[in-house]
Amino acid sequence: MLVPKITSSTLDPALQRALALLPAVLYTDAAQAVAASASSDAAIWADTDAAAAKELLNRGVAVAVHSGEVPADVDAARIAVRYSAAQGLEQAVERALGEGVARAGAVVLQLTRAQIEEGAQLARLVAAADARAAGESGPVRVLVELSGSWTEDLLARVGRAGASAVVEADQLALDAQGAGLALGAAVVAGSGLASDRADGLITTVVVDEQHVCLGVAYSNAASLGAALAAGEGVYWSRRRGLWHKGLTSGATQALLGLRVDCDADALCFRVRQHGAGFCHRGTRTCFGPAAGLARLAHTVAARRDSAPAGSYTARLFGDASLLRAKLLEEATELADAREPADVAFEAADLLYFAMVKCAAHGVSLADVERSLDRKHLKVVRRPGNAKPEFVAEPEPRAEAAPEPELQTAPEPPAEETPVPRTSILSPGIRAALPGEQIRMR
Repeated sequence: MLVPKITSSTLDPALQRALALLPAVLYTDAAQAVAASASSDAAIWADTDAAAAKELLNRGVAVAVHSGEVPADVDAARIAVRYSAAQGLEQAVERALGEGVARAGAVVLQLTRAQIEEGAQLARLVAAADARAAGESGPVRVLVELSGSWTEDLLARVGRAGASAVVEADQLALDAQGAGLALGAAVVAGSGLASDRADGLITTVVVDEQHVCLGVAYSNAASLGAALAAGEGVYWSRRRGLWHKGLTSGATQALLGLRVDCDADALCFRVRQHGAGFCHRGTRTCFGPAAGLARLAHTVAARRDSAPAGSYTARLFGDASLLRAKLLEEATELADAREPADVAFEAADLLYFAMVKCAAHGVSLADVERSLDRKHLKVVRRPGNAKPEFVAEPEPRAEAAPEPELQTAPEPPAEETPVPRTSILSPGIRAALPGEQIRMR
């Protein structure tokens, strides 16, 4: 995938917004990277050194460091190691294979045009990187920086090799008339995107903020450039050509980001759907209604804006004290639940009231998910102990009561049966009954 590199704080704002929709953006200024990570779903990278790497990682920014500066005890998938091929391409690839591929999630090669055109060494590095997984992020990535200006042909060579081209932002333009490479065409070429269709259109899966599939459309370089420039869902219709979704129906889409699939033959648009939905039949998706949390979040948001008479959700929106009480009640019931069915039941109740609380304050499920993702990126975490007011005091141990003396229940009276005498001296002495103790007088 093409990775734009932002080296200036005076970049055209429209271009910067478009670049933030790509899967990853590299900054040379760490402060800019931190600011971007707070508002973008893209993977934000920053050029830095080992001393500052851990702090940046803890603030959600992945880092690119020079060879020999790989920090220890951090998530390797968020580390890129730089190598210059100024002393020879084969030597740089050997160093990348020996250190970067083994210890990091990405390697960055600084190459010349001729070294890119040579191709064999780059393909060798990509093959080795593909064979090594970097945690849940998948294979180690290979990024290529160019000493000079990129062309679509060079971008395509890098993309077809399975690597990502790092292109300085001032070499890109939002349209073909601008100075520089047209962004849509650069993304297609630099991502190695290819289609097996006769018309060359690229299958585009459209998902919402919870990654629920809304439908399928098609894209090409022209529609992709238009989508990035507008920040909205723009596709290529097989019948109508350039298709700006929702311009006539009002069911527009805010484009939140895009991804290229693992085989570089499909795109994924992540959007915020407005209006009735994506489907031409007036439904939210082309595959039936959503379910689970996505459905709950959509329903709760709809109740906030327009609730039917007698709606309990509307009552909660209007009574903050009741909502607070129900949150505490359901949290306690979940904490006390023991059986799996009870845990699931109480967790569902708590999630409902939590989503009402979120919606009441303008917080979406996507906001919650983004917060979870950012927490996952932290490398320094708090101990996680409970606050004192939530820790139950151990009950005082009661003094042990003295054990009662064992009392033997009285024997039931024996039936009057004749027994043999055991003494000729006293006719009152008899033989013991079965189980009876002999008492000495």
